[in-house]
Amino acid sequence: MTTLLSLIGEQPIPNLLPVKYLTPDKVIFVYTTRTENVARRLRRVLSGDASLKNDLKTEPYFFKNILRDIQKKITKDEDVLFNLTGGTKIMALAAYSLAVQRNASFIYLQSEGHKSILARYRFENALPVAEIEKEEISAIITIDEYLNAHLPGYEEGGFSKDGHGRINDGGLFEKAVYESLVRRFDEVLAGVRPKGVANQIEIDLVIRQKNQVGIAEIKLGGKGSGKRGLDQLKMAGSKDYLGSYTKQFMIVGKRLSQKIEKLARERGVKILYLDSYREGSSIAKQDADKLATTMKKELA
Repeated sequence: MTTLLSLIGEQPIPNLLPVKYLTPDKVIFVYTTRTENVARRLRRVLSGDASLKNDLKTEPYFFKNILRDIQKKITKDEDVLFNLTGGTKIMALAAYSLAVQRNASFIYLQSEGHKSILARYRFENALPVAEIEKEEISAIITIDEYLNAHLPGYEEGGFSKDGHGRINDGGLFEKAVYESLVRRFDEVLAGVRPKGVANQIEIDLVIRQKNQVGIAEIKLGGKGSGKRGLDQLKMAGSKDYLGSYTKQFMIVGKRLSQKIEKLARERGVKILYLDSYREGSSIAKQDADKLATTMKKELA
C-alpha cells in the first residue's frame, strides 16, 4: 500500500497530475493556511468531498515544526512516496529530510515547454543519485477537472448575447471560432464564467490539448477591444484564478495597434488574427487549420 504525500502550493496542477497518474492507495495533502483552499479544491476534484480531515495542516516556514507534523502523520512502516513539487522551500526541505531518513523515494513534476515530465528518485548513501525513471504524463485530465482544481466552480454560458438573449455580432464571431476549433482539440468550452465573481470574468473559450489548457478572448477588433481583452485575460490568468500554467490567447478579427501588441507580448499573450472573417460567416478551413496549428504549438 503506497501513500503519496504531496506538498500543496498555490498552483494545483503539480499535485493533481501525479495523483491521477500514479493512482496511489492513499494521498496526504500537506497544506498551510494560505493554500487550504487549493487543497480543498483538489480533494473535491479527486473524491467529490472537500473535507481535509485526513490531510495535514502545517506551518509554511518553520522547519522543525513541519518535520514534526509530517512525522506524526505517517506511520513508521508506511510506504511513502514524497511529491516535493509544491509547498514552500522550507516545506520541501523538511519533507526531503524525512525522505532521506526513511530511505524513501520522491518525485518532482517538471514543466518543460508546457510538457509535464515526472521525475522519480531513490537514495543511495543518503544522496538522490539514482533516477528511477523520467516520463511524460500523457493526457490524463479533463477541462472540468482543470477548472475545478483552480476555481470554486464555474458555469458554461455559450456565446455573447444582446439584451434580448440573441447572439450578437461578437457572439457570432465567437461561435465561428469555436466551431473551427472544437474538432481540432481534445476539448473546447465556450463562455466560461467562474462562480462568485458576478460578471467580472467571462472567458470566451477554454481549450485543452492533452494536459495543457489555454484560454482565449475573442474580439472583432476596433477601438478599446484589444485592451479590454487583455484585461480579461490578465484577471482570468492571475494566481487567484487559472494561474501560471494556463496559456493565454487573443483571437482578433481586425488588426490591433502596435501599442496593444507590445502590451500583449509583455503579458505573455499570443495574438492571433483572423483577417478573413466576415460577419456571420464561418472560418475558412485553411484559416482554421492555421489557427489550430499555431495554438497547439503554443500549448505543446
